[in-house]
Amino acid sequence: MNLNDSRRASDELTRALGSGNAETIARAASTNIWPLYSDHTDMLTMAIAALPSPVLERHPMLRVLHPMTPVLARTSRPFKPVVYADDARSMSPEELDFVYLAHMIAFRLSGDTAASVSYARRLEDRLLQTRVESRDRMDGPLWFFHHQIGSTLLSAGDTSGALLEFATSRQLGKFSLQTDAERMALGRTALAHAVRGSLGEADRALADAQQLPEPTHGHLCAVTTSEAAAAGLLAVDRMTDDVDELLSAMEPYDSIEVSWPFALLARCRSFLAREQPEDALEAIHLAADAHIVQDGSFASDVIAAKSIQAFLATGDIAWAHRVAEDKGASGVLTRLAVVRLSLQDGRFDAAAHDLRLLAADHSLGPAQRSEVVLLAGWLEFGRTGEITRDMALQISRTARRDDSRRQFAALPKQLIEHASTLLSGESGVEFDALTAGLATFEIARRPTLTAGEQRILNALAVHSSTASMASAFHVSPNTVKSQLRTLYRKLGCSSRAEAVRIATRLHLLAGEVAT
Repeated sequence: MNLNDSRRASDELTRALGSGNAETIARAASTNIWPLYSDHTDMLTMAIAALPSPVLERHPMLRVLHPMTPVLARTSRPFKPVVYADDARSMSPEELDFVYLAHMIAFRLSGDTAASVSYARRLEDRLLQTRVESRDRMDGPLWFFHHQIGSTLLSAGDTSGALLEFATSRQLGKFSLQTDAERMALGRTALAHAVRGSLGEADRALADAQQLPEPTHGHLCAVTTSEAAAAGLLAVDRMTDDVDELLSAMEPYDSIEVSWPFALLARCRSFLAREQPEDALEAIHLAADAHIVQDGSFASDVIAAKSIQAFLATGDIAWAHRVAEDKGASGVLTRLAVVRLSLQDGRFDAAAHDLRLLAADHSLGPAQRSEVVLLAGWLEFGRTGEITRDMALQISRTARRDDSRRQFAALPKQLIEHASTLLSGESGVEFDALTAGLATFEIARRPTLTAGEQRILNALAVHSSTASMASAFHVSPNTVKSQLRTLYRKLGCSSRAEAVRIATRLHLLAGEVAT
């Protein structure tokens, strides 16, 4: 297999094209795949596009590079290549590298993140254990292998693992003859840092990328979409004035690029920060319909997390619960959204349990750790109606982060106001300035019910009249009416149906007395 001789690769493919034989063309393209991909992209694409499907099926790397494969794989025709054992035994080490690469990319394009990660790990092991001289040269594909492994881990939500691969790819890319290598790694590095909340690192990666040459045609979309999604995430986190311009520069909902769920995350965060949850739900609907989304992927994490938050913002608690219950193998964004749902629902024990697990997760980025602090403050406030000065100081420290305004916009107004009263002097002035003008929301406090009121509330669902309740509890009808009036006042309603509906939403039925 030729990995390093560009002229020889071009000559062999030219001769094969002249023969007109599809299998001859496919063999020439496969055995020279790397120099053709690096230096003769248009020639390679033209050759692949003319090959019949049965021939492409026997050459997975060519099928992956076919222009139509990404489009079809994300919707109607998932591409899951098969290599037979007899064929594998006759392959050279270089060919096996590309077989693993083809499988990893094919499964990723088809939305099968688990299988893609499995092949990424296999390729990673080969790079560590199997020495291939032509692969490890400066004109070899080693940087590209690490870049694609990192992209797969990024698609699976493993941002810390992805950053390590992109760092390796960038360092190798500096020595590569491929002019796009370093810039490709920097764009994906910026994406990973932006999601984790390391905004300064993301800024530096984007700035370094802008200093490099413009990407060539073959990598133009991958580079521009990664950089645009990273810039959009940063703008939304900081709620800057140019956020609309940067969001409009991102890829469309039906993009075939790795960065599509990151663009969706930026759009949803923007809609939710502006109190437009219906638009967030529409964005999720459009993106989810255009892709195959597997549980455990970053895309599924974004879709579940932002759906929960959007349904909460519309007041549709039931649908938020449905999404949370169907979340499958959830990522950190969904886990944080479930905590938010528990807090807004008044299920403080569940929220406390999930927050303890999140706090112990050492893979969290700075933004997620800050959100854990803010949600812990909400938990403390929800349970007691107040927070300690130490918690207020932690919340105040979090407010100094660049992305604090987006995070604070998703907190209850009462919590922010109470934290402000506990901060004195310059700390209080600074905190008020940092949180001024936020479109926060007010939480409905769960009422504290007496044992008698709780008994009456539970009875509303099974007794049709005041008289039947009085008879069941061996009290006078006037006593029941008195307790009903007090119960309605505490729930803020005036009818039996409203009381049951509110009590169901606040989890007050069946003995769930608020603390």
